[in-house]
Amino acid sequence: MEKDKNLSAIPSEEFAARQRTLDIDKWLASERAHRDLCGTMSWCAYCVKAEIYPCAKAKLRQEMDKALDEIVDDLISEKKDAVPESSEKILEEIAAEEVSVQSLASGKEIPDGYEEVTRYRRSFKSRIIQSAPLQDQYTELKNAMLGYAGVKTRVCQSGEHFRVDGVLVAKLVVTGKKLSLFLALAPEEFEASAYRFEDVGDKKSHRETPMRIKITGKRSMKQAKELLETLMNRLGLAQVGCIYSDFHYPYKSDEELIRKGLIKTYTAVVKKRPERK
Repeated sequence: MEKDKNLSAIPSEEFAARQRTLDIDKWLASERAHRDLCGTMSWCAYCVKAEIYPCAKAKLRQEMDKALDEIVDDLISEKKDAVPESSEKILEEIAAEEVSVQSLASGKEIPDGYEEVTRYRRSFKSRIIQSAPLQDQYTELKNAMLGYAGVKTRVCQSGEHFRVDGVLVAKLVVTGKKLSLFLALAPEEFEASAYRFEDVGDKKSHRETPMRIKITGKRSMKQAKELLETLMNRLGLAQVGCIYSDFHYPYKSDEELIRKGLIKTYTAVVKKRPERK
């Protein structure tokens, strides 16, 4: 995003207040890291030092850039019509019992023994919104992730990606009703360790982040944070901390999420289930 973006419509008082807050945050983070972190914060890539209130304006540019990226990601996801990862294991079963709707577009009738149904393609955010336990885990892990300098985050249709200098280093995905953390660590290096994880590097979508940790409780959360720390240390990223953010959302029904575009509906033709006697 261009650094000379016109921000003149925003009152200077707002920038001044935001600058004071960011200066305090940066000072506290520098104290924890025992070094000056000016130039290493996530928004520093958007900074024009000659400006008045440089951190405040850089932070706003970062947020604007992120918002635009999320819009682009959603458009790409819609074009690809990606199937949520949670359904990967049942693709064969679906293919066996569903008849392609496109094959019926030419006017063919629904075959005997089949019926037309509406199915839901749920986004990552919709799954988080509809589960209080997932929100607890998501809030804890995301705050841990953002505690490292230089980590940028982006929510897309299938999950949330975390990048450092444009390189994907971690992602969060909801599989079924469980939150999974994927890390850019080589699973074979930890085979003899006590960590519980799954090697998913054989799947194209996980080649950059082949280590998967399912968050099932306090133990797996603790291990996920330890492995995350190992990864960040290897990347040379300082743990600078962050302002704790609450990523809990009020529950919304399927109908509300459909209206917001967080759940997509599609029509499928499936085998009729035998009636129970």
